[in-house]
This record gives sequence, C-alpha cells and structure tokens, in this order.
Amino acid sequence: MQLKSIEIVGFKSFAEKTKIDFPDGMTGIVGPNGSGKSNIAESIRWVLGEQSAKTLRGSKMFDVIFSGSANRKSQSMAAVTLTLDNSDGYVKTPFSEIKVARKLFRNGDSAYFINEKECRLKDIVNMFMDSGIGQGSLSIISQGNVEAIFNSKPEDRRSIVENVAGVYKYKQQKLSAQHELDTTSENLDRVNDIIHELQQRMNPLEEQSSLAKDYLDQKKQLDALEKSKLMIDANRLETEIEGLKAKAKNLDDAKNNLTEQLRGQTQHKIDLQARLESNNSEAEKLQNRLLELSKQIERLKSEQQLSSQKQNFNSENIKRISDQIEAAEAEKQSQSQKFEQLVVDQNDIKQQLLSSQSKIDDLNAKLPNKSSDELDKEIQATRDKYVELLQSKTELKNRINLQTRDSQQLDEQLKSQSTRISDLSKQIDERQSAINKDQQALNELKVQLDERTEQLKVLGTSYQEVKEQTDRANQSWLAALRVAEEAKAKLQSLKNLHDSYRGFYFGVSNLLKHRDDFEGIYGTVSEFVKIDTEYIKAIDVAMGGQSQNVIVENNSVASKAIHFLTKNRLGRVTLLPLDTIKGRYIADATLNKVKQADGFIGVASDLIAVDNKFLQVIKFILGTTIVARDLDSAIKISAMISHRNRVVTLDGQVVNPGGSLTGGASKKTSQSVLVQQTELEELEKTVAQMNQKLESKEKELADLKARNAEQLDQGNKLKDAQQSLKQKFDIKSELIDQSQESLDHLTRQLKTLKLAYNNAIKGNVSDEANGLSDQLVEIENSLASAETKVADLTEELKNAKAAEASFRTEQQSLHEQQVVLQQRQKQINKEVSLVKDSLNESKNQIIEYTKQQAKLKSESANQVSKADLVKQLSQSQLEEQQANTDLEKLKAQIADSNQALASLNDDIAENQINLTNVNNEIKANSDRNSQDTQRLEKLKADLLDKYGVETQSIEDFNNQEINISELISRIKMLQRGIAEIGPVNVSAIQEFNDVSERYKFLNEQRDDLVAAENKLQRTMKSMDDTISTKFAESFAEISKNFSKVFVDMFGGGEAKLVLVDPDDMLNTGIEIMVQPPGKTYRNLSLLSGGEKALTAITLLFAVIKVRPVPFCILDEAEAALDPFNADRFAQYLKRYGSDTQFIVITHRKETMIYADQLYGVTMQESGVSKVVTVNLDNVQEEVQ
Repeated sequence: MQLKSIEIVGFKSFAEKTKIDFPDGMTGIVGPNGSGKSNIAESIRWVLGEQSAKTLRGSKMFDVIFSGSANRKSQSMAAVTLTLDNSDGYVKTPFSEIKVARKLFRNGDSAYFINEKECRLKDIVNMFMDSGIGQGSLSIISQGNVEAIFNSKPEDRRSIVENVAGVYKYKQQKLSAQHELDTTSENLDRVNDIIHELQQRMNPLEEQSSLAKDYLDQKKQLDALEKSKLMIDANRLETEIEGLKAKAKNLDDAKNNLTEQLRGQTQHKIDLQARLESNNSEAEKLQNRLLELSKQIERLKSEQQLSSQKQNFNSENIKRISDQIEAAEAEKQSQSQKFEQLVVDQNDIKQQLLSSQSKIDDLNAKLPNKSSDELDKEIQATRDKYVELLQSKTELKNRINLQTRDSQQLDEQLKSQSTRISDLSKQIDERQSAINKDQQALNELKVQLDERTEQLKVLGTSYQEVKEQTDRANQSWLAALRVAEEAKAKLQSLKNLHDSYRGFYFGVSNLLKHRDDFEGIYGTVSEFVKIDTEYIKAIDVAMGGQSQNVIVENNSVASKAIHFLTKNRLGRVTLLPLDTIKGRYIADATLNKVKQADGFIGVASDLIAVDNKFLQVIKFILGTTIVARDLDSAIKISAMISHRNRVVTLDGQVVNPGGSLTGGASKKTSQSVLVQQTELEELEKTVAQMNQKLESKEKELADLKARNAEQLDQGNKLKDAQQSLKQKFDIKSELIDQSQESLDHLTRQLKTLKLAYNNAIKGNVSDEANGLSDQLVEIENSLASAETKVADLTEELKNAKAAEASFRTEQQSLHEQQVVLQQRQKQINKEVSLVKDSLNESKNQIIEYTKQQAKLKSESANQVSKADLVKQLSQSQLEEQQANTDLEKLKAQIADSNQALASLNDDIAENQINLTNVNNEIKANSDRNSQDTQRLEKLKADLLDKYGVETQSIEDFNNQEINISELISRIKMLQRGIAEIGPVNVSAIQEFNDVSERYKFLNEQRDDLVAAENKLQRTMKSMDDTISTKFAESFAEISKNFSKVFVDMFGGGEAKLVLVDPDDMLNTGIEIMVQPPGKTYRNLSLLSGGEKALTAITLLFAVIKVRPVPFCILDEAEAALDPFNADRFAQYLKRYGSDTQFIVITHRKETMIYADQLYGVTMQESGVSKVVTVNLDNVQEEVQ
C-alpha cells in the first residue's frame, strides 16, 4: 500500500483547495515555524478518524475549520480527502484504490466517505483496524510522540507494543464485553434490588393473605351456618303459624257452641229459681247443717288422707337421706384415700426434684477450674509474650553485632591519635613561651564550654520529651483522623443511598423523587421515627414494608399521588392521609394483663419517639403490636391474650394473630430503609463528636509543635555559642599542645590511657557481648518454654471444650427433667386442693343430711294417729245421716228442682269459664300468629337479601338431620374466631399471588443474567489470554530489533527493553535500559536530552521494523537531535525508504538533503498556507 495524495480544503490554515502528491521514496515537507506545515500531518490524522480536538491543537472540533484572516472570510466547512493505493490488497477491501474523506460543517453536521460513498466513522476505523494506519498506530509520529516515550510512565509505554501486537480489536472487544458485563451487572443489581423489595413485601403480604384466607374461610362457614339457622327458623315459624291457624278455627267453633249453650241454660235457670224460691227458706236451716256436716266430713277425710300421705312421704325421705348419708360417707372415705396418695406423690416429687438439683450441683462441681474463654485468653497472652521474646532476641543479636563493630572502630581511632601525638611533639619548642598564658585562657574557656554543654544537655532532654509528646499527639491525631474519615465516608455513602432513594420500593422511590410536584407529601414513616438501638430489630420486623408507607396531608393529596403513579406506570405505594388515619389501641384490660407477664417490654408504638403530628400514624401501624424479650416470652404473652395480637421479640421473631410463628434468619446483607435511617442519624452524631475530638487534638498538636519550634530555636542559639567557644578552646589547645613538655607528658599519658582504655573498652565490649549472649540463650529457653506452654494450654482448651459440651448436654437433660417434675408437682398440688375441697363438701353434706333426717323423724312422731281420725269421721257421718232423715220430706219436694238447679248452675259456671278461656286463647293465638308472621317475613327478607334464597327453597329445605344446639354453638365459635382475627385486607390474597408470580419471574431473570455474566467473564478471560500471548510475542521481537537499531543509530553501545512485571502481561510497564558507546548501562531518564530523543526515535524505528507500515508521517520527530544525530536519523530513513514510504515534516537541513521529493509550505498571505514544490538542487547547493 502507498499514500498517493491528500487534498485539503478549509482545514485550519489551508483556506484554498490544496493537493499534495506523494511519490515513492522519502518526501520532505519544509517551511518556517508557523507556516502550517504540521497542519498537513494533523489533516491526515483527522481524516483517519481522530476525535480529540486537543490532539489537533484545538479546544473544540470546530477549531479545525478555517476561521478567516485579515483578507479572507471564515470557511463554513473543512474537508480532507486521502487517496491510498491498495493494489497489493494490504487493507482487506475489494478496492484497489481507497479514497477516505471527512467533512465538518459549522452547523455541527459531519460526514465520512469511503470512495465517495457516505459511511460511518466506525466503518473507517474498522477498515484500518490493526493495519498500522488507523487510530493509535505509528503511521504518524510527531515530536510529541518522541517526547511521550521518554517522559511517559512505564505503564504508558506498553501501548507501543500493543499497537504492534495488533491487540486493539481484542481490547475493543474486551471493552465491549466489559460494557455488556457492566450493563448485565447493573441489570442484575436492579433485579436483585427488586427481588429484595419483593421479599420484604412478601412476608407481610403472606401474613395478611393468610389472615384474609382464614377470615374468608370462617366467614364462608359462618354464612352457611347462619343461612341454615335462618331457614330452620323460617320452617319452624311456618309450621307454627299453620298450627295457630287451625287452632283459631277450632276456638271459634268452641266459642259459638258455648255461647248457644249458655243462652239455653240461662233461661232454664230462671224457670227453676221461680219454682224453688218457696222451698228454699224452709230447707235453709237443714241445708246449712248438712253443709256444716259435709264440710266436717270432708275435712276429716282430707286429714286422714293427708296424714297417710305425709307418713309415707316422711318414711321415704328418711330412707332417701339415709342412703345419701351412706353415699357421702363412701365419697368421704374415697377422697381421704386419694388425698393420702396425693400426699405420698407430692413427697416423691419433692425427693426427685432434690435428687435432680443434686445431680446438677455435682455437674457444676465437676467442671474444669478454667473455662474455655479463660484458656483462650491465657493462650493469647502466652503468644503475645512469645512475640515479645522474639523481638527481644532480634534486638540482642543486633546489639551483639554492633558491639563487635564498635571495638574495631575504637582501634582505628586510637591509632590515628598516636600518629597525631608524634607530629605534635616536633612543634613543642616553638610554642613553649606562650604555654602559661594560653593555659589560663584555656581553663576559662573550658568552664564556659562546660556550662554551655550542660545547658544544651538539659535543653536536649526537654526537647526530646516534647518531641515524643508531639509524635504521640500526631499519631493520635492521625488515628482519629482516619476513624473520622471512615465515618464520614460511610455517612456520605448512606446519605447518597438515602438521597437517591435506593432500597425503597419502586413506587415509593418514584413518588419521593417527584414529591416537590405535590403539596402535602411529608415522606415515608421511617423518616419521622427515632428508635433506640435496643429496639431497632423488633420495630423493623414489626413495621416491615409499612416503614415505606408515605404520609400525606389528606385524601386529596393521596388521590393525586395515586393518579400520578397510575398514569405514568411508576409503581404502587401505600399512602397514609393524616385526616383519615386513626390509631389502634390494645384494650386496657388486656394491656394490664400482659404488663404483668415475664418478658413484656411494651407496646411497639410506645417504644418510638415521634412528633405528635404523626402519632396517630404510628398508633395505626404499631398500636396493637406487643414487644417481648424473647420467643418464649412472646409465646406465653400471645397465649395469655388468646392470640389476638401480634407479638414481636427483640431479635425479630414474630408470634402472629391466631398463633402462627414467623422467625429464623436471612442471608441478605443489604439493610432496610428503617435501619438505614437509624444508622444515618447515629453516624451524624458520631461524625460531629469526631470533629470536636479532631479540633481538640489539632489544637494540642499545634501547641506542642510551637513548643518544639521554640526549643529548637533556643537550642540553635546555644549551639552557636557553644561552637564559638569550642573554636576558641581548640585554638588555645592547639597552642598548648605545641609545647614539647606538654606533648611528651600527653604522649606518655595517652599511651597509658590508650592501653588502659583499649583493654577496658575491649573488656567491657567482651563482657557486655558475653552478657548479651547469655541473655540470648535465656530468651531462647523462654521461647521454647512458651511454645510448650501454648501446646499444653491448647490441649487443655480442647479437653475443656469437650467437657463443657458434655456438661451442657447432661445439664440440659436434667433441666428438662426438672421442668417435667415441676409441672407434675404443680398438677399434684392442684389435685390436692381439689380433693381437700371435695372432702370438706362431703363432711358438710353428711351434717346437713343428718339434720334433715332428725327433723323428719320428729314431725312423724307429732302427727295425729289414724284411729282418732277414723272415729271422728264416723261420728260426723252419723250426724249427717240423722239430718238427712229429718229433711227427707222436704227433700222429696225440692229434691228434683234443687238437684236440677244445682246441676244447671254448675254447667253455666263451667261454660262461662270455658268461654272466657276460649276468648283468651283466641286473643293469645291471634297475637302469636301476628308475631310469628312478622318474624317469618323478616327472616325471608334476610335470606333473600343476604343469601338470595327464595321462598320455595325455604319450603324445600330439610332440617331433620341438623342438630340445632350444635349449629348455634358452631356459629358462636366462628363469630369469636372472626372477632379475634380483627380487621383484614382481603385484597392481600390477590396481591400476594401477584407478587409471588413476579418474584418467581424475576428469579428466572436473575438466573439468566448470572449465566450471561459468567459467559461474558469467560469471554473476557479469553481476550486477556489472547492479548497476553500477542503482547509477549511482539515485545520479544521489538526488544530484539531495538537492540539492533540502537547500534545503527548510536554507532555502538547496547540497549534493551525490560518488563516491569513479567508475570502480568496485561498491565506490565516497559523500562528502557541503554548503554551509549563509552558509558555504563542506565535508565532512559538518566540520559541527556539528545540521547533521550535519539533513543525514543530508535524505539519507534524498531517498532516499524517489526511491523512495517505502508507509510509513515514524521512531524519534526528529529527536532531535538544535534546535527550529527539528525544526519544519522535521515540516513536511516533513506536506507529503509524502500520498505516504507516516509513523509517527513522538518526544518532540519540534514534531513532535507535526503528527500526524494520536497514540498515547501509558506504563508505569502497572513493566516493562509500554500504548498510549493522545492528545487532539490538548490537545497543541495545551500547545504554544501
């Protein structure tokens, strides 16, 4: 392939249409600075798809369009066309000649063309991908590319090798796969969020659905039973009404008969009364007497009969009471025996309980002296001591090595001192006269110097103390700062999570994001509650999804919000209007009852701090929920109130209304919005406290630093004074040392001191070294002892844990046995109390029966004898017979009339009574009929309205097999059950089914996404392997060629490329190591500017040699080279010009002379570039 020509219109300074042809060989483009020659290279870069305006030396892409000059208007378009000869098929395309064009208009439109057919930028990029011509290739090399090589980091240089390796398409594919993976991960996160949301909704919905189903089932049964009862009552009333109608007819007939009889009897009576009136007065006395006798006889007969009956009754009662006394005595005996047996059982249970407790005490006594926790702590302490001993061992070894080095240094110092003394002895004669005067001055200086030294020592100690305080304060401040930053980061994370409404239900999140569009939306319930950490778990479980219910001002706001969500399909939400929601409460009697229960914490709504404005909302949600300490307490409390209310434990277990239990633990790590809100508030408090602590520590640190600075300044002044005195002292000492006598004395003294000092130091060093060695042996023995102790303690810990496990198992068994025995003891105590009561009752019955028996016997003894009554009756009957004889005559006359009248009066009276009774029965029957008719009509209306039952269905209903009492009992039981369930959400059944189906669907979607994610990861792994392989192969080739080209370019020396991390081919950087002729190996950064530039160019040529490009544009790449190296650069281009077409933009004469074709770029008109052909002969002459 060859670059044939380029045509430029309106691009940067090329206002007019400019065409440049590129022949074979090397083409040079020259011109002064600012003439626009580099715009040619940029136009080629631009037409090949460059998208960075900064790379094209602009701030925005419109800057490439000619902007006008003093004499020309700006252009509306920039266009560049590049013509390539592809007859060798270098680029995989059917065209032998390729024309690539790009246009940009000021209105923002742009266009790309391949062979004058419009295409996409992607098409151009793909066509030249991995051809060595497209983006990122070395077909265009500028001075910036050269500088980038020696200025860039090792990691950035790897792009050169990647370009040669042709991994750009693999990296693009990897980026595409990474993008798909990110999208898949985001979708998976979204699906997981939705699944988590659904999981939070499913638990309360399942509970509500279960309650609703239970309610509907019981309601259905109740309706069926009430319907049956109503139909039974209706049938009974119809039968009763029919009977009343028949009875009314019979009563009317009886009334008519009685009325007719009374009319005839009344007339007959009048006739008899007239006939007997005259006989009545005569018979009156006898009649009265007979009446008295008759009464007396009847009385005596009645008394006789009553006496006999009473006698029999008393006898029977006496016998009955005797039997009752015997039965009571037998029951008393039985209860006494049962009582004695229960006492025996009671004592036996007590003995068993004492035995069980004794076994538990024995188990406690057998436990190891040390618990597993204590052994753990002892093992940790021993290990800490072991670490300290290791540290001490290391320090001792270091000190022993240091002592050995100090001894050698001391020998060298003493040897130097001896030589100095020998030299000084030769000068003593010249300084003898000044010895006395100088000695006195020396003594004065010595006193002053000692004072300054002591002051410096005191100040140094103080300075070191303050410095240590400063270091400690600084470390403390850094630690506090780190904790504060972590807390702030977590707080910011939670704020971002809260502000973005992540973790909220889909509908709630969307409504809150648009809350400013509505007036009267306050927020979710979780935003307005404050909960102690102790209760957060219980309240979170109790609220469940209701913590995301949204509080609004009134129903109007709620209606608008729901309409908005429905219209835009933004999800569902539960709204709580303040003007409608009323709190729910537990009955005082129930609350007082559960307050006495063990484990009762409180009503959930009372454990929350909330503004009074929202109190009714909290009461509505949690007013009937009870919080208990643990699950056992919750179960007992729920049983106490017949499972009417929900009970939640502090660890989040739930006893539901009706008695069902919900509990366990979940794998999810993510938090609910209520927990997030609480944690956010706690973190805000923590961060505020940390800020205060940081301010305090910063002030303390600043004070210490100020003290340090002050002491340092004072120390510097003292050192300056000490140094001045030291200089004076040294001068005087030097004068005195010149004295021969003093020097001889000092020499002898020095030799003596040297021997003593050397022996003492070496002895001390040796002694100290020996002492340190002994300490080292002792520490090694302590280390061995510590290792043994850790092993022993570990074994002891293992045995202790086994013993504790066995103890807990046996202890649990004994505790369970104790619980059973205690329950049995309570049962026996209860039975003893019942037997005692029964025994006392039997005794009281015996006493009462005995009293009744005595009374009856006394009454029997006081009764009149039967013989006396017979005698009195006989006498009265004789008197009656006599009276009847006396009245025989009178009776003969009036007997018939009197008898008839008496009989008639009886009949009349009886019929009158019967008539009255019939009238009363008629009225009662009529009233009953009316009442039953009304009740029947009401029942029929109820059956029709409630159950759609017609009259015919009632008549056909058969209730023969129905037990009425069982029916009524069952109805009452169902009514109590429904009342205990309380208010239910019937729509929760369908909502739960919908959520369950969506949950199942989303789980399937999640599985698909996970499979896709795994597939993409495998694809990316394959891409990484391919990239690593190609990179390694290309690096080896480039490194080999770099070494060869370096020798050509530098005329000797060596060079190589080194991988920073050979084990990580995907990310390793590349270091350039070179050895110019006559120099040592060094890193590229240590070379001179010219050497750096030539090395970078060498690397670029090595790359091109490994992967030749059809053409290469060099834009002032050799600008930094000196003339000699620039000439080498040009010679190399000329030498390899047969393989690669070079277009060199330069202003160096050394390069120009090697060009096969030369173009000049000028600006004859300000701001407008033009291209002219340059005569190469003139150039040669000018160079020569």
